Amino acid sequence: MSNTSQGSISFAEGPTFYSQMDQDHFFAWLQSISGVKEVGGTGRAMELVVGRPMDKESLRDLIALMVRYRMNCRPLKPLCDEQEDEGFRDKRKYWYSAVYG
Repeated sequence: MSNTSQGSISFAEGPTFYSQMDQDHFFAWLQSISGVKEVGGTGRAMELVVGRPMDKESLRDLIALMVRYRMNCRPLKPLCDEQEDEGFRDKRKYWYSAVYG
């Protein structure tokens, strides 16, 4: 039996896109992250269904994508808190203030 389950992560506002290709690349990258199971939303809101706990590589990619698109990363805090790797709570990491700020 697997120790993973799924959970939802909600973002009140999705990213700002500057062209159709920009939007296409964002969602292609998001959907290529193995820990992301589903992507949905309505209006400007975005919801992700992710594997929990999320694997380290997927979480790093998700953080990188959200930071690159200047999204509110605070909804990722529970995913970082679930990680055994203390690096996800390291105050020196570029994402720390975005996630824990």
